[in-house]
Amino acid sequence: MHTIDIDTGGTMTDGLVSGNGTVLALKVETTPHDVTVSFMDILRAAQDALGFDDLRALLDEVSVIRWSSTITSNVLAERTGPKLGLLVTDGHADDLYDAEAAAAVIGTLVDADDISTIADDADEADVRHAVKALLDKGIRRINVSLADAFPDSAAEDRIVSMIESDYPDHYLGSIPALASSSVILRPDDATRTVAALVNAYVHPALATSLYRAEEIVRDEHGWLGNVLVGHISGGVARIGKTKAFDTIESGPLFGAHACAATGGELDDGPVLAIDVGGTTAKVSAVVDGHPVELPAGDLFGIPLELELPLLRSIALGGGSVARVADGEVTLGPDSMGAAPGPACYGLGGRNATITDAFVVLGMLSPTAFLDGRRTLDVNRARNALVTAVGEPLGLDPDTAAEGAAQAVADAAWDAVADLARSVAAEAGWDPAACTVYGYGGNGPLFATAVADRLGADTVRLFRHGNVYSAYGSAISDVLHVYEAAVVDGTDLSALAARLDDQARRDLRGEGFDVDGATFAWEVKGDDATGHGDDVDSAVADLDGDPRLVRLRASFPLPSLHLPDAEPSDGTAAPAGTRGDLDAFDADDLPGSTVTGPALVDGGAWTWLVGDGWEAAVDARGDALLTGTS
Repeated sequence: MHTIDIDTGGTMTDGLVSGNGTVLALKVETTPHDVTVSFMDILRAAQDALGFDDLRALLDEVSVIRWSSTITSNVLAERTGPKLGLLVTDGHADDLYDAEAAAAVIGTLVDADDISTIADDADEADVRHAVKALLDKGIRRINVSLADAFPDSAAEDRIVSMIESDYPDHYLGSIPALASSSVILRPDDATRTVAALVNAYVHPALATSLYRAEEIVRDEHGWLGNVLVGHISGGVARIGKTKAFDTIESGPLFGAHACAATGGELDDGPVLAIDVGGTTAKVSAVVDGHPVELPAGDLFGIPLELELPLLRSIALGGGSVARVADGEVTLGPDSMGAAPGPACYGLGGRNATITDAFVVLGMLSPTAFLDGRRTLDVNRARNALVTAVGEPLGLDPDTAAEGAAQAVADAAWDAVADLARSVAAEAGWDPAACTVYGYGGNGPLFATAVADRLGADTVRLFRHGNVYSAYGSAISDVLHVYEAAVVDGTDLSALAARLDDQARRDLRGEGFDVDGATFAWEVKGDDATGHGDDVDSAVADLDGDPRLVRLRASFPLPSLHLPDAEPSDGTAAPAGTRGDLDAFDADDLPGSTVTGPALVDGGAWTWLVGDGWEAAVDARGDALLTGTS
């Protein structure tokens, strides 16, 4: 049997297929108008590569499909969600319980005119009047977030039940209603309000895509399984047991979880994980086998007083448009995406991009892009770079293309190094003392250049690094995370029993045997965390006052195990040259060492081993790079 893991990014959709001794990495172009198209394209690519006659024959041999994506992230970033209505306690329409939170979401996630208030002593007629006023404005979803709704959410629940009763599902005018306390159980009114708004805002786009993908593989191709959805926690769950809020940035964070697993296995200490794709560059911080979490963070400028993994991004990737402003090269934030793409694609794009620069510098093979499915036009790339960068910078016409390409590459490396430096600062680390991991479609072309700028002398690159977020998915299990704040008067035993009961019901509802599940408890205090197999042992381990209880309920899934490659004799020779660099074939390198500057080609991916770096390639085909200067 096979497992298939799919990660939909802004420009490319990645796939990783494993089973029967085979590990197959795949890439197709993302279809933003309907991401289920590129989802199915990965399945068809797997069918072709494995030699099945049709999709049904392939799917008959597939036990698990896991899917992570940037769907919810894109909705938040582009502000393309539905028209929301919000009911809050009287006197808080302007501040939503916190001025900073209100400033971030009013006018973006919810319009000021679409916020209604309810007095503490409001009767049913008052509530119905407030709801009707919102519906008359064309609201598509209603959030109910009342002051002090934690730990007692009865008032919110009554309003939601009233809306559901007045506008039931079977009516065309039904309006989904959501209580803030059903999204997170925290005493902070502003955080509950914002989290519920975010969940409602991204829910429709995600649900439409996920259910459509599952319906296609089931109804049209006879698959009997369930598409499992990637969560921010690094686990997966069935669609019917997933909140939209749980999936935000799940694709990029699977890459962070993959790096955390690798870093923990290899004892690499603090790691700055650099993921550069076609549209964005992301840097996360991982240590001791886990992504670093901060006690508060933000999602696309929306503040949340919730523990969130430390992951930061900028609008910079292979498709980022290069220009000159005030004598300096600027990159993005606009991207050429997959279509029409960079000038070198030859699909009508005329703007110079980072990909065009890498092609001109020889860092990308013109004939190996997407496993050779597209030939890159070097002359188009040169012309675009000369026009957009070389001429404005006043470069020598004879060398303008190469000079412009190097200027673009340097600007890109500088920008990602600045991002990595800021992430290290948030984690409290000296960036020079970190190991740099490079992955994603372009990350391995950045890693040693970024490390040079940080003063770091250790880098890791991976044979399957071009699909590393899919790799993070491929080693994931079913995981549900339940948590609730502990306030004065909380009956901790009753709270733990309620979370445990919910976890068991959810796992049974997904069809998993609860006896095979693992239940791990965390109890957080002001500055420490206790762990245990039950809540009492976790409290004892904390040795302090509990503030938050968290239960992680997991069920094991088939996990990818990467096979060792055929070892070389340790004396690999270049397979050729591109630009001024020797180019090695990745298949020749396990057990060998490559001294930079050099390139390593893996068919659909390329590593840059920078000047002053040495790459030792292990039996798996991954590389440890150390600075030699």
